[in-house]
Amino acid sequence: MQAQISLDEKDVVIRFPKKAMSEDALMHFLAYVELTIINQNSQQQQQQADELAQEIDSNVWQSLRGKVLK
Repeated sequence: MQAQISLDEKDVVIRFPKKAMSEDALMHFLAYVELTIINQNSQQQQQQADELAQEIDSNVWQSLRGKVLK
């Protein structure tokens, strides 16, 4: 069996003989890839949310600083 992978600007293409993997195993593999993509996107969104929250906290502190430190 010879598996090949190719990358371009938008896609990843994996090729291997159809008989190399059962349909059930292929479905599990695709589910794993999809879950990995969802997890990665979720982590990126969480990081963006954390950065935004930190920026908001900083802005709020700057606006309240004079009132708090009298």
